[in-house]
Amino acid sequence: MSSIVRPTRARQPVPRRLQLLLRDGTAIEGVVKVGPGQSLVAFLNSRSGWMNVMQARRAKSDDAEGHLIVQVEQVVMASAPDGRVQVTSTPVVGASDRLVELVLEGGRTVRGYLPAAPGQRLSDCVAVSGRYLGVSLARLFPEGTDVGDVAIKTAALAIVRDLSNAPQTDAE
Repeated sequence: MSSIVRPTRARQPVPRRLQLLLRDGTAIEGVVKVGPGQSLVAFLNSRSGWMNVMQARRAKSDDAEGHLIVQVEQVVMASAPDGRVQVTSTPVVGASDRLVELVLEGGRTVRGYLPAAPGQRLSDCVAVSGRYLGVSLARLFPEGTDVGDVAIKTAALAIVRDLSNAPQTDAE
């Protein structure tokens, strides 16, 4: 009995709408091709050099939509506003979400939930995440704007603070 080997087609990247915040504060929204089933953190961690952004425009500008290339090293925070890209991979069994405050270079602050194993040090969570880490239900301060699930560049972090045992206020 012979077995037949059937060739499989490579799965093509899928266009997804992303919002990008660059190191200088520039915000860009556009379409990026992400691998099917690939998380935003995995996508960004796998990129080097430049990233094509189609149907792109800088926020708060009169630019017409067009094609931009963005240096990945300049992307401080990324999100998928329509929720069509999972930000992080499936969490590890036993991990729970830990409320954290992340202070970015320049002083902007993000509060949200970081997946961590019980008793895991925050420094280890950041170290194992790669160049980008995923934060769920994020809120940007001082604006108090909900930004949803985001990927944040670890090199842009100045401080990470565990808030899981801190008293909550209405501003949070």
